[in-house]
Amino acid sequence: MFQKNALAELALLAACSCAQAQEWTEQAVLSLFEQQSPIRREARALAVAAVEGLRGRTLWPNPVAAYTRETVGFTEFVQGEQQLPLSGRLGLARQALEPARQTAEAEGEARIWEIRSSLRMAFFRAFAAQRQEELIESSLAEIQEVISLLRTREQEGEGSRYDRMRVERETADLRADVALARARARSERTFLLSYLPPQTAIMCLLGELAPRNVPPSADEVVRRALNSRADIRAESSRLVQFGLEQQAADRMRIPEPMITAGLKRTQLVGNQTGTGAVIGVSIPLPFFNKGQTEVARISAEQERTKARRDLIVQQVTATVDGAYEIYAARLNALKAFEQETGDAGVELLRVARLGYQEGELGILPLLDAYRLKRQTALRQLELQLALKESEVELSRAAGFEVTQ
Repeated sequence: MFQKNALAELALLAACSCAQAQEWTEQAVLSLFEQQSPIRREARALAVAAVEGLRGRTLWPNPVAAYTRETVGFTEFVQGEQQLPLSGRLGLARQALEPARQTAEAEGEARIWEIRSSLRMAFFRAFAAQRQEELIESSLAEIQEVISLLRTREQEGEGSRYDRMRVERETADLRADVALARARARSERTFLLSYLPPQTAIMCLLGELAPRNVPPSADEVVRRALNSRADIRAESSRLVQFGLEQQAADRMRIPEPMITAGLKRTQLVGNQTGTGAVIGVSIPLPFFNKGQTEVARISAEQERTKARRDLIVQQVTATVDGAYEIYAARLNALKAFEQETGDAGVELLRVARLGYQEGELGILPLLDAYRLKRQTALRQLELQLALKESEVELSRAAGFEVTQ
């Protein structure tokens, strides 16, 4: 009877504490991060900076204005010069802006996904620590009921002082475990708060650690991962960008003429002056610099990017396969543990309490039954958290939420 009363009081206490504090779910934490985190603003600014850094290559060369005056006699020139980029390199440079933007955005998405996965991991660890604290407090409340009963019996001369002292010693360990669980939860909440807006308060977490559905095979996850990973998309876009920039650099071998136009004023016979138009065309001859060094540099960058993309593909394939195997192993361990334990802890505690009340068992078997029930619940929680961590790591490696 006192076990049911203790559990009811604990549930009421937890409900009241969560009602007074703001309740946070996994989705609420992630939504706040995605909406107000400076990380996303930084990613957008990075994309703009990358595009604007390349946009200068797409602009026409600035015109040149010149004034010349000769003092021998009298001659002055007012003229302007403009290079005509007729090779088509500016058009190719403009085409490279879009893949450059896609590259920067994909790199920002990759960073955000990494932080988002770390936030999910911290949330579930904090939630598991909170559940651990609740489970230990529940066990502590049950044992405190036993202490009250033993004190009453001891005052009536029917109880044992050893039994009471042994149970009180057990409660000291439980209070220490509660403090450690509370500290672990606070540590994980601190990590959550470091990526959330200032003045955010997280005191009570709501969630669940039960297994979710994942794709039935690692091959399917790998296939989707190769299409979802932002860093792979970033390298692919960078290859497109380099291809266009290489074509633009190769156009440097095509001469781009310089047009000169202006007015000339000069002294004629006597004191008379005359004014006329000046038109000229100059064509650079690409004998030495044909853009060959820039083409070679970009070609090396392309090879470097291809190698980096191939390495990422290898790492993603191996990481996803390993994460999937770990997830499957932990899922089997959790199912086996739940199947083997079932309600054994509750039943053993009922038998031990009945045996202690009837004098057939001592206090140590009773405390052992309490401890076994508590350890069973904590071990189940530990296995659930390990499975949830594997789920988050699998999603982190795949680049998408693997659960359905």
